[in-house]
Amino acid sequence: MTIYRLAYVSRPSPEISADDLRQIAETAARRNAELEITGILIHEFHRFTQLLEGPLDAIEALMVSIIADERHSGIRIFLQQSAEARSLSRWILWSDYDRTAMSAGELQVREEIVRAALESLAELDAERHSGLSPGPS
Repeated sequence: MTIYRLAYVSRPSPEISADDLRQIAETAARRNAELEITGILIHEFHRFTQLLEGPLDAIEALMVSIIADERHSGIRIFLQQSAEARSLSRWILWSDYDRTAMSAGELQVREEIVRAALESLAELDAERHSGLSPGPS
């Protein structure tokens, strides 16, 4: 079975609280299980980074509601690919407020997705600055 992967980074609302994140975790855990979606939502350093894995139609449907969610903004998708196997066997929330226990493999995926998000943001920043720099005289 082919699995689809999508990862994005976004900015949480300044008013987001630990209670909001608990609500997100409860809703997402239930809905993602129903949709056969695994992955990780990382909330740290005033940023969301999320990796989703599952059937393409389920990921697309989920992204419609994620994009509409007013608890964050500035969504930047930085990974879209298919794979033969999942990276994670469950959906996890890792937050500044609640650090879920993770296996060594899950921690490795967390580090890889955060690194990829930071690289994507660095590229975006470089693109923005290159448009502002003066050209040759």
